[in-house]
Amino acid sequence: MSFREKNAWIVVLTTLAVWIYYFAAFWLDVFSRQLDGGQVLTRFLICMDISLMVMIGLNIATSIMISKNIDTPPNELERQIEARADRIGFKLLEALVSLGLISGLLATDTIRTAFPADPAGSLALIFANGILMALVVTEVMRETVHIVSFRVTA
Repeated sequence: MSFREKNAWIVVLTTLAVWIYYFAAFWLDVFSRQLDGGQVLTRFLICMDISLMVMIGLNIATSIMISKNIDTPPNELERQIEARADRIGFKLLEALVSLGLISGLLATDTIRTAFPADPAGSLALIFANGILMALVVTEVMRETVHIVSFRVTA
């Protein structure tokens, strides 16, 4: 297994473990109508820190265990895999952000009435987390394409 494939596995598993918790907690807060901006920010920063620490730590450990040079430039196959993953990821991101913004705009009045104490803040939090969720899903998809492509070509 190449270092780049191991890196993709680290990203996918860490992202799924950390961000599934974050978005589950966020959407539970939204649906229970108990959205607190400070709590959401704290949870976001903690999840971001955990993601970074785990990914950096596992990548360092993986690089130490691999005896060959990690700094070798990607070969033609790895460039093709990267290009395919980018193409799929950008199309998915474009679709998810567009869909999220359109559906969010259609639900603006519902969101405002659901959170009368702070309708603008709640709307902003939901929009921001919707875009963040689209970015996370896209990155997981990109790295999954890497893994599948490495597995198929190996």
